[in-house]
Amino acid sequence: MKLKGVLAVLIVAAAGAAFWPAAGGAATFKGVVVAKQHGSLFVTSQSGVVRAVRGRAAVGSRVVVTGAGAAVVGRARRALVRGIVVRRVGTTMFLSSNRHLLAIHNARRLADSSPTPTTPQPGAVVSAEVSVSNGDLEEQDEQEVGQVNSSSIQVQATISAVGVGTVTLNVQGQTLTVQLPGGLTLPASLVGQTVTISLSLDQGGDDQGDGGSDGGGSHDGGGGGDG
Repeated sequence: MKLKGVLAVLIVAAAGAAFWPAAGGAATFKGVVVAKQHGSLFVTSQSGVVRAVRGRAAVGSRVVVTGAGAAVVGRARRALVRGIVVRRVGTTMFLSSNRHLLAIHNARRLADSSPTPTTPQPGAVVSAEVSVSNGDLEEQDEQEVGQVNSSSIQVQATISAVGVGTVTLNVQGQTLTVQLPGGLTLPASLVGQTVTISLSLDQGGDDQGDGGSDGGGSHDGGGGGDG
C-alpha cells in the first residue's frame, strides 16, 4: 500500500532517542504493549498515550516500566490508544500516538469501502479501544475527541526501502511508501535506520494513499514526550 503524502523533512534519529524513561530517573509507568518496532516496545498507558520503552515482551503483555526496563506482570485482552488519525487504507487505520505509528485493523470495514462522513478523518484526535490478538490490534470502539491545527505532523519510523523518489516505512510489518518532494532519492544506506519525518496531513488525497503522523504529546491528547 502506498502513501502519496508530501514528505517535508527527513532527519535520521538516534535509535535510543525515542525511548522512555530518560536517564534522569522517571517515575514508574504501567501499561500494555500494543506493538513492537525496531527493537523497542510500544506501551500504552491507561490514558491511551503510547511510549517507546526498552525491553522484551509479547504484544498484549501488561508491563511495569522503570529505569531498569520493562517487567511483564500479566496479560491484557484490550487496551486504549489515543492519537491522531493518519490515514485509513482498506481495513486498516494508521494512528500516531506520541510520534509512534500504529496499524489498527477493523475487520468490519470492507476493504473497498470509503469512510462515512462521520468517520474521523486524518488529523482527528481519537480515543480507540482495541482488542489484542496474535500480535495484532483490532478496533472495537472509536471516539473523536479533538482535532490537530497543523497541516503536517511528525512521526518516528523505520525505513524498510528506498526507491527513485520514494521512501518506504515499516509499521509493524506493514509497508507505507511515501513520495519524496521534487523526485528526491535517498541513499540506500538509510534502510534499517530509525528516522523522524514531517508529513503533510492532506485530507484531499486518495484513500489508498497519503500519510501523516503525530506532532507530539499536545496533539496526541496531552501525552508527554518520550524522553
